[in-house]
Amino acid sequence: MTVIPLNPDSPASQAIGIDFDETLVRHDQGWQNGRIYGQPLPGAVDALRILMELRAVFIVTARHPKYHHDVARWLEQHVDCPVLVDTDPDRAYWTKRGVLLVTNKKLGGAGYVDDRGLEFDGDWGTVLPRVLCRIGEDVALAVPVGGFAAVPALTIRQPWLAAILAGDKTTENRSWPTRHRGPVVLHAARALARDGQADPLVRAILARPGAPALTTGALVATARITDCHRDTGCCRPWGLPGMWHWTLADVHALADPIPAAGRLGLWRLDPGQHAMLHRHQAAARPSLAYR
Repeated sequence: MTVIPLNPDSPASQAIGIDFDETLVRHDQGWQNGRIYGQPLPGAVDALRILMELRAVFIVTARHPKYHHDVARWLEQHVDCPVLVDTDPDRAYWTKRGVLLVTNKKLGGAGYVDDRGLEFDGDWGTVLPRVLCRIGEDVALAVPVGGFAAVPALTIRQPWLAAILAGDKTTENRSWPTRHRGPVVLHAARALARDGQADPLVRAILARPGAPALTTGALVATARITDCHRDTGCCRPWGLPGMWHWTLADVHALADPIPAAGRLGLWRLDPGQHAMLHRHQAAARPSLAYR
């Protein structure tokens, strides 16, 4: 995250931009021909007032300008402060504290709050797969950027990984949480997990005809991390008590495992592994549950 402190010589540092629909106001019944029918999202008004004490705040909306006065009236009603509608075609900044500005311009600001925004961290290799997921496109289109891997890898011991490839196990247990959502490469650790070998659910999976092989020391599949939450007695029978539950979806086995040494945490592939991964992805096949 880039930190932009207040600087009197920088007008962009003096403001925060906030999206309107689904960031300040609920929008759960659809467009409704432009009608603003929703109530403020929990905490939205209090957060807005705090930010207005610290910086100038402008409200960004993609609504047609004919609706901007409706947005202003909603803000006046719920936030109880002066609100202006932007009519200056040359405006580039907003620096007036205590007065909200409604605009459809992306004015210069220290930051933006948007329900559809994706933070750019300086690495398109990381951001592009997240953009593709957001718009419902194939993550395999995220070709290497700068020769480095765009997708993180996660090392999992066998036979737990075989249960994931079989489609039965959609929860991976970790002692730590992750904020990552989106594509991930699944790597089979070199060492086997004794508890997994003794688990009756896993033993039943491995006894099936065509069960996944217990490949070790290799990249074996791609998947998506769709959620991560602390155990609340949920995700049984695979979710363990006291652990963080990582939800995996869209598991696709690679046509051929790619030899690789594992690491702790989420880790990056080297350029050679990344190039091999993309060659294999075209031939990747869904795990059994997704066929």
